[in-house]
Formats: sequence, structure tokens, C-alpha cells
Amino acid sequence: MKVLPILIILITGLTVGALGQGAQSYFNASANHYVGDRTAQALQTVNEGLQKYPGDPKLKALADKLNEQKKNENQKKQDQKNKEQEQKDRQKKEQEQKEQQQKEQQQQDQKEKQEKEKQSKEQKEKKDKEDLKKQEQGDQEEKQDKQKTSPQLSEKLQQMKISEEKAKMILEAMKNQEIQYLQQNKRKATKPKEKDKPDW
Repeated sequence: MKVLPILIILITGLTVGALGQGAQSYFNASANHYVGDRTAQALQTVNEGLQKYPGDPKLKALADKLNEQKKNENQKKQDQKNKEQEQKDRQKKEQEQKEQQQKEQQQQDQKEKQEKEKQSKEQKEKKDKEDLKKQEQGDQEEKQDKQKTSPQLSEKLQQMKISEEKAKMILEAMKNQEIQYLQQNKRKATKPKEKDKPDW
């Protein structure tokens, strides 16, 4: 009869020892994963251990630690993602501002170009008007001079018995002869030509 209580105590002790040893092996495996920077595997192992040994304080503490670290890592990833998104948004905004500035600059340049062209056109028109006016004044003065000299010239031509048209033809023929004479009497070269070299 004394053997039975001892046997019950021994079986209970072995069971508790086996349970403790099993929880410890889960704890050790999970800790090894954690140290090896394999947080996901460590969390999976400790959760498996907690399913078998839900009351083990070491597994609970490790699970809390791993869950907190996972939460922190997720927060860091989210922060990094937000930061990258902010940077992309800022770059996009800067690019849009740059494009807007370029567009405004192009419009300003176009406006200045059109203004310059307009001023240039106005100046040209003004100059053309002034030139036309000068030409008209010159023509008028020439006409007046011609009217003054025309009677004298007509009298001389009548004295010589030559018409005005014939006088113009004679003057034109003399002018052509003078040009022809000048072309024929080009200046002669001062040095004699060398036979083995070209004319030019």
C-alpha cells in the first residue's frame, strides 16, 4: 500500500518534469531562431509551445517579447513606407512645380518675343514711312529741278535740232561704249606667265 502513493508521486513528478522539459525545448528552439534573426520562425515555435504548454511563464514572456518586436518591426516598416511615400510625393510636387515654372517661363519668353517682334514691326513700318516720305520729297525736288532745267535743255536741243528721245539714246550708247572700252583695257599683268603654272 505504501508503494502506490510513491508510484503516483513519481509518475506525477516525471510528467511535470517531462512537461517542463518540453516547454524548455520550445523555449530554447524559439530563442535560437530569435538570436539567428529569424523572428517569424521564433514566433511560430513559441506559439506552438504555448499551444502545448499554455501555462509556461518563460514561453509567455518570450511570446510577449517576440510579439512586441514584431509590432515594432511592422511599425518601422510602416514608418519607412510612409517616409518613402512622403518623399515620392515631395519629389512629385517639386517636379510639378518645376514643370509649372518652365511653362510660365516659356510663356513669358513667348510674350517677350511677340512684344519684340511687334516693336520691330512698328519700327520697320515707321522707317518705311519715313523712307517713303523722303523718297517722295526727293522725287518732288527732282521734279522741281527738272522743271527748272527742262526749258533750258529743250531750248539747247532745239538749237541742235535733236529730239529729247534721240539725245537719251545717244547718251546711252556712249555709256555702253565706255563700259565696253573699260572691260577691254583691263590692267595687264606686270610679271610674265610661267609655262608650268596655271593662269590663276
